[in-house]
Amino acid sequence: MLLSGAIEAGDLKGAVRIKNLSETGALLEGAALPRVGEHLTLRRLDLEIGGVVVWQANARCGVRFEGSISVAGWRRGTWIPQLATSDQARVDQIQASVRAGQVVSPAANTLKSDPATLGTSSNITIARELTALQKLLDDMGEQLSDDVAVLKTHGVTLQKFDVASQILGHLANVLSSGDRSSAIDAIGMNELRSRLLES
Repeated sequence: MLLSGAIEAGDLKGAVRIKNLSETGALLEGAALPRVGEHLTLRRLDLEIGGVVVWQANARCGVRFEGSISVAGWRRGTWIPQLATSDQARVDQIQASVRAGQVVSPAANTLKSDPATLGTSSNITIARELTALQKLLDDMGEQLSDDVAVLKTHGVTLQKFDVASQILGHLANVLSSGDRSSAIDAIGMNELRSRLLES
């Protein structure tokens, strides 16, 4: 796992990479990190949680959260539930192919759905393409975040990769939903939800 995020601890603020995320803690990498015993706030898009540094070494630190999180929610950067298990498995397969440098054909991106409940076939096709694009964008963001210098200089821009990915995911969910009103209402990004409700 490799996600972009940001920390704040007193006067210290900066971008970090989130690794080995669990319900109760995470491994963080960054150019500037708090010392052992210091409290911090970890943020990722719509989410934040407090924690304390329990170890630090070589631009890495371990953080124990003040509470517990949903790993799936933090991966997505939102409180919105992740895809159904069968769809998530397909998305994970697409992402693995991209990371391996394999070309992902449109036919391989099919989300298993009942066209009768999801709307027109063109909307389903667009939703599949948006999902594939979302995973490509996630992969690019993760690769760029792997470079500490890039992360330090362009941390805010890398978080925009996450925002764009979230928007693509929400649009795909709306297009493929049998109940678009409910799908739009479930969007946790207020501005996007408002724009879609206006249309």
